[in-house]
Amino acid sequence: MWNKSFLIRCKGIWQNPSYRRFAIALGISFLLHLFLIGKFYFNVPELNQGHHLIEAQLVLDTPTISKPVLPTPMVVPVKSKPVKPIPVVEDVIKPVLSEAETPISSESQASVEQSPPVVTAETISQIKPSDAEPPPESIIEESVVKINPDAYQYVETEFDVRTDISASVNSSAPGKAKIVYELLPNREQYKIKSLMEAKGLAGLVIPDLLQTSDGFLINTGLQPKHYLYQFGNNKNKTFMADFDWEQKKLYLHGAKGDQTLDLVEENSNTTQDLLSFMYQFMFSPPLQTLKFSITNGKKLGLYEYSFEGEEVTPTKMGNLTTVHLLRNTNESDEKTELWLALNYQYVPVKIRKTEKDGKVYELLVTSLKTEKPATQAE
Repeated sequence: MWNKSFLIRCKGIWQNPSYRRFAIALGISFLLHLFLIGKFYFNVPELNQGHHLIEAQLVLDTPTISKPVLPTPMVVPVKSKPVKPIPVVEDVIKPVLSEAETPISSESQASVEQSPPVVTAETISQIKPSDAEPPPESIIEESVVKINPDAYQYVETEFDVRTDISASVNSSAPGKAKIVYELLPNREQYKIKSLMEAKGLAGLVIPDLLQTSDGFLINTGLQPKHYLYQFGNNKNKTFMADFDWEQKKLYLHGAKGDQTLDLVEENSNTTQDLLSFMYQFMFSPPLQTLKFSITNGKKLGLYEYSFEGEEVTPTKMGNLTTVHLLRNTNESDEKTELWLALNYQYVPVKIRKTEKDGKVYELLVTSLKTEKPATQAE
């Protein structure tokens, strides 16, 4: 009943024009407020999302820009350009001290500041020329005296003795020779023995040629003490030489008498004999022009050899790279030639003698040993 009466009243109110307008205005106002309130509510999340985007940009951009700026101290070395004025030593030192990672003590700074005045024109003028000259002279003297410290202690060389130098290397030779160089166990003395023999029936007619040399090993190489040249049992072709290095005298002995001569002792150009001369090259390699004071037992003469160049020498051992030395005499066509093996410390591997009458005698190596046989007695 109550509900029915409420509906009848509402209809009466709605039929009244004034109440109807009021109700419509009230509804429109309600809807308008509801719309405005709803629009403001939906815009709030959009403002929050925009705020998050701004924060993300600020966090990422700020550190990436500031970090690359830190390496700019590399520009600091530009301050060292004032080094150009060389006389101003203090200006050059100060920037280095300020930029160093470890500070320099006051004592070291004082030593640095005091060191430049030491090098002045006055101090340079006080240096005597005699104080600077001895070092170069001592260096030159040492270079002259220096010899090969690894020279062979034993060399045994066998040769074919040839009279026809145009013959094949492998052809039969009419003679043979053997030269043995040996440094004695005390490492202070040496001995050399050379024996030349004819082969076959010629050996019955042609006597042997024996040569020996013994002496000392000094700081310039070989220093002979005694030399012997003996051709068979013929006394007229037997000669001896004795070297007295203390008195600087050379004593020659032969069938025709004795001689006393002065020895030459000038660094590496000491007096040699015919054997020691050839093995001296192990200690002092040949140069472009060579002059030697050499005795053959009969006389003492100045032998001048010329450097003819490097050659490949065919032998029964194979091809050997050699240095060719030549000695000519102005008086005749007589000459002596040596071929020294480069790979064997300049040991002679070919020796050629051309006589005045044109005859040629040649020793050509067939074997070469640089180690003493174990069975050979000391």
